[in-house]
Amino acid sequence: MIPKPLKLKPGDTIFYPSAGVGVIESVEEVYLSGRMEKCFVIRIPETKMTVRVPKANVQKSGIRPLLDGRRIKELFRILAAKSGKKVTGGNWAERCKEIERRINTGSCLELGEVVRDLTRWKKTTGLSFEESLLLETACGYLARELAAIENISPQMARDRIQGHIIGTVG
Repeated sequence: MIPKPLKLKPGDTIFYPSAGVGVIESVEEVYLSGRMEKCFVIRIPETKMTVRVPKANVQKSGIRPLLDGRRIKELFRILAAKSGKKVTGGNWAERCKEIERRINTGSCLELGEVVRDLTRWKKTTGLSFEESLLLETACGYLARELAAIENISPQMARDRIQGHIIGTVG
């Protein structure tokens, strides 16, 4: 199945994997690889970073619109679901690479699973320093997206996420 092209325009708020929530400020022509290409200029308010992404690479980069109501409900179901099994054997660095890969997919559902599982593992067996950093990154991305959608503070969004994970929200 071929994904349908995204219809993005300046002013749209989007999710950009490995950077978080951003706003498309404009489209500009940029000289890349020996030719001019139209690029989205995306501002990431959290880090005050500006990135330029060729329009032709938007799908491949994982950029997507923010979640809609149906996807938010699906995210909350994932947060409340039973955790995945923690892999205790093997190389911890490989585990962290896999978690980082999942965070950078841009999928809100992958982010939700990572946040849920790492949050629960933290309470039961503890996390390595690297896993703690990955949890903070994933939770921050999810909280800022939810905050942007629901027009609430990132801290309120974080509290909602935690409430679903520990079962205090219906």
